[in-house]
Amino acid sequence: MKMMIFPGEEPEETIIYKRSKHKAKREAILSAFPSEEVHHKLSEAEQICSECQHELKEIGSWTVRKELVFIPAQIKRLDHIQHAYKCKHCSLNNERDKIIKAPVPKAPLAHSYGSSSIVAHSIYQKYELKIPAYRQENDWQKLGLPIQRQDLINWQMKCSEYYFKPLYDLLKERLLKQEILHADETSYRVLESETAKTYYWTFLSGKQEKKPITLYHHDPHRSGKVAVDFLDDFSGYLHCDMWQAYKQLSSATLVGCWAHVRRKFMEAVPPTTKGKSLSKQGVHYCNKTFTLENSWENLSNEERYQRRQRELKPLFEEFFDWCRNNQPMVLPGSKLGKAVAYALNHEETFKNVLLDGKLVLSNNQAERAIKTLVIGRKNWLFSQSFEGAQTSAIILSLIETAKRNNLDPEKYIEYLLDKLPNEETLTDKERLSAYLPWTKEVQEACKTKEKPMKAA
Repeated sequence: MKMMIFPGEEPEETIIYKRSKHKAKREAILSAFPSEEVHHKLSEAEQICSECQHELKEIGSWTVRKELVFIPAQIKRLDHIQHAYKCKHCSLNNERDKIIKAPVPKAPLAHSYGSSSIVAHSIYQKYELKIPAYRQENDWQKLGLPIQRQDLINWQMKCSEYYFKPLYDLLKERLLKQEILHADETSYRVLESETAKTYYWTFLSGKQEKKPITLYHHDPHRSGKVAVDFLDDFSGYLHCDMWQAYKQLSSATLVGCWAHVRRKFMEAVPPTTKGKSLSKQGVHYCNKTFTLENSWENLSNEERYQRRQRELKPLFEEFFDWCRNNQPMVLPGSKLGKAVAYALNHEETFKNVLLDGKLVLSNNQAERAIKTLVIGRKNWLFSQSFEGAQTSAIILSLIETAKRNNLDPEKYIEYLLDKLPNEETLTDKERLSAYLPWTKEVQEACKTKEKPMKAA
């Protein structure tokens, strides 16, 4: 049907659009949960017709709505009852009775309310949900468990000392054998420290590592000695920022972060500048670098290496030549001057990404890892002791490593607290290797529950 337009009238524009339907997506999410039927029926008195007073007959039923119901957590008590057995034959032929008792699994903490599940959940609340102990205290007491914040802290420190530290050391040993690592650091506050700041360091596997590891390390200092002591004789590639501590690693090949370069040029762009400017040109070079790299994401490492030699290497040369040519024209103390100097002072380190197709342009992976700790720091504020700070480093290492291996971190911590207390020794590396997050048994027991499929 055509719309008639009378003289002097403006044609009316009609915009037609379709709303996306979320019904299929909602059904997919609802179907992931167990169901329980709630039937709504008329009472016997109501099953009488109001007009003729005869009995009503049911003709059908259907689902009116589906809703999710939250069931609050609860605590129950398990009584471990040990059974004993006697060999009658041996008892008749020997002076002493032969008694055999069924084995009973050991608790992670003897004579304590802190079972493996309770300790694991308190760890999950603190390090994943970022809820400090003093806030958890009220929740546990609400469930009827009269524990104090100091109990929670002590449980985590003891479990870290008894069970988690040996596994952390084994993960560190495996990490240092990998070819590509990332590193970053951030400040922290420890009350017993003589200095105002202490530091958390993170060292983690590269993006393509099949057995990824993320470790945290707490230290009073931010000097190069910390990196040297932790990384020992590591001789692979290390993605990092240009903090001078990493330059003391004599065997490692440092790979600079191009995200830092771009950030410095972006900070130098004047907010009121329109059109072209030197700082915008610097940003453009960096953006072009990342655009090329993103287009090669699905290539093999060898193909990516070859493309970098053909396209990225000439772009790097052009960028650094541009920096050298424009350096005399900018004030050394300005933001742009500092951005140019930063790029030129570490030119060779930024070019090292060309050495291997497995390397990446930025150190964002380490920055994301350190951000996990920074978010927690906003809630925890500080640690009372160095032991407490190192406990946090060890537990966070296990949690983040579990997540990188597609494990549910709470399940993994509970699994370790169920199994490790029953090991005769935790110094046997071969036996301890069975608890690394990528092993088949751990994957089957602790794998993250798959999310519902998204509707097309």
